[in-house]
Amino acid sequence: MGQKRKRAARDGPQVEQAPNKQQKTDEQVEKRTAEPTVAPTSIDSPLFLYDPQGADRKREAGLYELLSSEDIEDRLSAANTILAGLLGGEGVEESILEWHLERKLFRALATSRKAARLGRSIVLAEIIRQLYGEKNLSESKYPGLTFEKVLSILIAKTKPDGDLSGQEEKEHVLGLLFGLESFVGSKTLFGEDNKWNTVLQKFLELAQKKPWTREQCGWIIVSALPQMNQTQAEYTLEQIQIAGLASSPEGVGIWITARNLFPDMKFPSKPWGSSGNPLDHFKTLAKALKESSSDEGADKSQQAKQTGNWNAKLHFVWSFVLAQYAAGVKSKLDGIRSEFENFWKVTVDDNLFSDKASSERKFWGFLLFQKIVEDPTSYGKLLPSVFSRNLVRCLINQVQGKDRFLHRAAEKSLKVLISAVEAKPKLLVLILPCLIGGHGTYNFDRLTKTKTVERLLSLVEDSTAAAVIDILVEPALSISGDDEKEVEKEAEMRRQMLGDYILNIIRKVNITDESRNCNWIRENALPTLARFAYGKDARCKPALSDKTRMIFRTRLSSSFGHLLSDLQGYQYTCDLVRSFSPDAVEMDATISKAKDSAIGTVEKILKRAKKANDKAPLQALALLYSLVVFQLYNGESEAVSILEELKLCYDRLIRHKDTEDSDIDASEVLVELLLSFVSKPSALLRKVTQHAFGAFMGDVTAGGLQLMTDVLNSSESLRGQQELFDQEPEDEDGMDVDEDEDEEDSDVEVVDMDGDEGHLNGHLDEENDDSEDDSDEEESEDENDEDAEKLDLALAQALGTHPLNQAGNDDEDSDADMTDSEMLQLDKKLVEIFSARKKVPNKKQDAKDAKETMVNFKGRVLDLLEIYAKKQASNPLAFGLLLPLLQLIHTTQTKQLAEKAHNIILAFAKASKREGASEVVASDQVELMKLVHKEAAKDPSHLLARSASSASLLLASSLYRSDKESMKEVTMVYRDSQLAWVNGEVAMQASFFVDWVNWCQNHAKA
Repeated sequence: MGQKRKRAARDGPQVEQAPNKQQKTDEQVEKRTAEPTVAPTSIDSPLFLYDPQGADRKREAGLYELLSSEDIEDRLSAANTILAGLLGGEGVEESILEWHLERKLFRALATSRKAARLGRSIVLAEIIRQLYGEKNLSESKYPGLTFEKVLSILIAKTKPDGDLSGQEEKEHVLGLLFGLESFVGSKTLFGEDNKWNTVLQKFLELAQKKPWTREQCGWIIVSALPQMNQTQAEYTLEQIQIAGLASSPEGVGIWITARNLFPDMKFPSKPWGSSGNPLDHFKTLAKALKESSSDEGADKSQQAKQTGNWNAKLHFVWSFVLAQYAAGVKSKLDGIRSEFENFWKVTVDDNLFSDKASSERKFWGFLLFQKIVEDPTSYGKLLPSVFSRNLVRCLINQVQGKDRFLHRAAEKSLKVLISAVEAKPKLLVLILPCLIGGHGTYNFDRLTKTKTVERLLSLVEDSTAAAVIDILVEPALSISGDDEKEVEKEAEMRRQMLGDYILNIIRKVNITDESRNCNWIRENALPTLARFAYGKDARCKPALSDKTRMIFRTRLSSSFGHLLSDLQGYQYTCDLVRSFSPDAVEMDATISKAKDSAIGTVEKILKRAKKANDKAPLQALALLYSLVVFQLYNGESEAVSILEELKLCYDRLIRHKDTEDSDIDASEVLVELLLSFVSKPSALLRKVTQHAFGAFMGDVTAGGLQLMTDVLNSSESLRGQQELFDQEPEDEDGMDVDEDEDEEDSDVEVVDMDGDEGHLNGHLDEENDDSEDDSDEEESEDENDEDAEKLDLALAQALGTHPLNQAGNDDEDSDADMTDSEMLQLDKKLVEIFSARKKVPNKKQDAKDAKETMVNFKGRVLDLLEIYAKKQASNPLAFGLLLPLLQLIHTTQTKQLAEKAHNIILAFAKASKREGASEVVASDQVELMKLVHKEAAKDPSHLLARSASSASLLLASSLYRSDKESMKEVTMVYRDSQLAWVNGEVAMQASFFVDWVNWCQNHAKA
C-alpha cells in the first residue's frame, strides 16, 4: 500500500461544478445536516485504507456524509479532503481507488439525497480529469482504470435492476445522468480518442427512453459544445438528427449554440436547413417549442404516469432563442422588429395562446411575456410586439376573476409590467398604446377590475407627459363600426375616460415643486381638455356630444382647481384663455365683444404684473377675468355683468381711475362678486375666491366686511336662503338642482358640516331661528297633508269612489264591471295623476337642501374671514368681526360652524399678539367690549364663554397697548358684568372672570 505525504485538505484540487440547472437550485440551500461533520485536517496516516476498521472506518464514513451535506461549503470541504486522500501525493492503490469509485461514488449517485449526488459529481469530475486529462493517471499509475472501465462501472451501478418502485427507478436514472455529466465536466472527452462519441450515445439513449430527462441531457450537450472542435460538433448534430431529436426544444438550443460557435460548420439538411438557423423556419420552430419535454416521444400510458413531471419553469431553449433577437436589437439589425413580430405571432401567440392550447402552455406564454418585459434593456423596441392579440385577450380574461386557472400568472404579468415602468418610466410610451389600443381596450382597468392603467399613468414624467396624452387622445377621436348606437356609446365611454385620464395625470403633479418642468400642462394637457369642451375637431367621429362636452368642462374646472393650490397657478388659466379659441361656442355680438374685451384686459393686467412690486392683486384679478370668460363659454347668464363688475374693480382698485359710478365702493363690489362665487358648490371657485380675497383684503372696507358678516347672521333655513339670495317664496316650487350626472372627479364640493343639533347651543330661545325652522317644517307638513288630500281626491274621481276620509256605499259597482277600453282609459288617467304627483316639489327635502346650502355658504365665508383675521390682525377693522362671530356661535345649530368661528377668534388673538395693532379709538373698543359681554351673558355655554372671553381680552390687550389710561373703563366693564352675574341677573361661566384675573396678573408682572 502506497504511503502519502501529509497534506491539508485545502491543498486538494478545487473542482467547479458543471453547469446544471438542478444543481444550481440545490446549491442555494443553506441548511446544514444534523449529522456530525469531519473537518479537513492534516493526517499522519493514510486517509483511505483497503479494509478500514474502527476509527478509520468511522472517519471515512464521516467524510462521505459531509460530502452529502446540504451546505455547499461543507460539500466542497469534504470533496477537497477526499480528493487529497485518493489522489494526493503518490495516491492510493488502484484497487482502493476502484473500490471508492464503485462503492462510495458511482453507487451513491442513485441516492434519493440530491446533495449527495451534487457532492459526488464534484469528486468524480476531478478524478476523471486526473485519470484521462493532462496528468493521464490511467496510463502512468492506474492502467486498469481505463475510460471504458470507469464508464462501465457508472452504468452498472446506476442500472435499475430488480423490483424497484417508480421513484427508485427515477433515482437510478438521475444517478446515470449526473455521472455522465461528471465526464463532461472533466473536460477530457474531446481528444483524438473520441471518448465523447460513447458518452453522446448514452445521452441520446437516455433522452429517448426517459423523455423527462431530455431537457437536462440537452443542456449538458449544449454545455459540452464549447469544448468541441468543428468536426466533433458536426458529428454531434448529425447523431442528434439521426436520433430524431433535432426538432425538439433541446435540438433547437443545440443548433443555435453550435451556429454561434461554428458559423462555418456544415449542418444536417433537416430539419433546420443548410444554414442551421431554426429562426428561419417559424412553423417548424413553433411545433418544436410547444412540445413539452415531459410528453414528447412517450406513449399515452407513460404520459399519464409522467404528468407530475411538467416543468413550471421555461425551457432553457427560450433564453437562447430570445438572445438571438436581443443581439439583433443591440447591433441595430435592420428589420429586427418585424422579424421578431413574426416570430412571436407564429411561435407564441398562435401557438402557446391559441384557443386549443392547454393552460400549461399558456402559463409558459405568460412566463415568456414576463421575461421580456423584465429586461427592457435587452429587448427595447421589441416590447410592443409581445402584446399580441391572443396573449392580450387571454391576459384580460384570466385577470378578470380570481377563480380563473391562470389568474395569478396574469396578475403577476401586470405587476411585472408596472414594475418595469417604475424602473424605467420612459417605457410607458411603448407599453400604454398596447393596453388601451391595438389588441387592448380603452377601458382596460374597468374590464380587468384592476388599476393597471391608473398606476401606469401615475408614473408619467415631465419628459413623456405630452407623448402620453397624445397616446390617450388617439383612440378617443375616431371610432368606427356598423352599429351606430354602439359606436356612439363606445365614443362616449372613451372620451369620458380620456377626460378622467388627463385629470388624474395632472392631479399627480406637485405644482409647488419648482424642480418640475410642467410646460406640458400648459401646452398639451389643458388645451386638450379645452378642445373637447369648447372646440371643434374634424377628426372626432362621431361628433362630440353635449354630454361629452359637459364632462370635459367639469374635468377642466377640476384641473384648474388642482393647479390653483396657490396663486402662482393663475398662469395656467390665463395662458389658456389667451391662446384658445372656442370655435364650438355660439356667441352673439354682445357676448363676443365682452369676451374680446375681457381677454384684452387680461393682457393689460399681465403686462402690468411684470413690472409691479406687489403682483398678487394683479394676478388675482387676471385669474378672475379668465375664469369668468370660461363661465361665458359655459353660457352662464351672469357672466357678462360679472365682467362689467370686474372692469369697475380694475379701474378703481388697480388703475385708481374715477368712473361714472364714483360713489360706488369698488371693494364692496369685489366682495359681493366673491360672495357670489363662494356661494356655489365649486372647489375651484372656493380656491379662486380665497386667492382673490387674500390679494385684495387690504383694500376691503368696513362695508365690505359687513357684507360678509351679514351672511353669518342669516338663518340656516329655506327662508334664510330666500332672503339672502333675494328669492321670492312663491318661486321655491320651481327651484331645480342641477346635478352633474358624473359626480366622480366633479368640481362640485359638498362640505359636511352637520353637527349635533340641539346639543351644541341650548341657549336658543323660542323667538330665534329655531322657531323659524319649526314653522317652516310645520308649514311643509301642512302643505304635504294638503297635497295628500288632493291626490286622494284625484284618485277617487278617477276610480269613481269616495275619498278615504268620506263614507261611501260598499255596494257600489267595482272595476270588475269595467270594459277593456274603460280599463285602458283608467290606466292612462292614473299615469297622469302619479306623473303630476312626481312633479310636486318635496318641501322637506327643499328645506333640508336649503339648510345644507346655507351651512356650506357660511363655512366658506368663515374661511375668508379666517384669512382676514390672520393677515390683517393689525387692521382696526378686524375687530368688527368679533361680535358677528360670537353671534354665530350663539345662534347656529351646526357644531362645526361654531367651532370654526371660535378658532377664528383664537387665530385673531394669536396674530394680534404677534403683530400688534395700530392705533384704535378707545371709546369704540370699550363699547364693543360691552357688546361682547352682553353676548356672553345670553347663555352659559362653554364654547360661547371661551370665545367671548378671548374676544374681550383681545380688546383689552389692544387698549392696553394703545392707551393704558383706558384700562379704568375696561375694569369697569368687567366689574359691571361680574356684579350682574353675582346678583343672578345674567348666566355666565366663572371661567370668563378667571381669564380676566389671569390676564391682569400677567400684565401686572410685565
